[in-house]
Amino acid sequence: MGMIEDAHKSLIEDVGLCFVATASSDGEPNVSPKGSILVFDDDHLAFADIMSPGSRANLEQNERVAVYVCRPEKFQGFQFKGTAELSKEGPVYDRLAAAIEKKGLKLPPIQNAVKIRVREIRAVGA
Repeated sequence: MGMIEDAHKSLIEDVGLCFVATASSDGEPNVSPKGSILVFDDDHLAFADIMSPGSRANLEQNERVAVYVCRPEKFQGFQFKGTAELSKEGPVYDRLAAAIEKKGLKLPPIQNAVKIRVREIRAVGA
């Protein structure tokens, strides 16, 4: 069994939105909302880099990332920390593109698929 459990998967599927925190190599922070978050497998999350030049630049310099998913009305959720890998093609990219199409979202093309190897999960809130 991997790091990502059923409760985490359920929350991500139900909420469908996360906030991704990155930092440049010199520590300049960036936080960006992502509506494409999905569980790739039991140890990985993924999201689409569509219009995120700040996040992209930071991840190219510093692969460390934190992802926050919560139910705002209850202030309950999880913070996932790990390392990110960007790709312009392949299975992660294809799965994200299919998920975006299934949601019926009319967005610009995906610049990069971002796959996160989850190393730590922390419960947040009540």
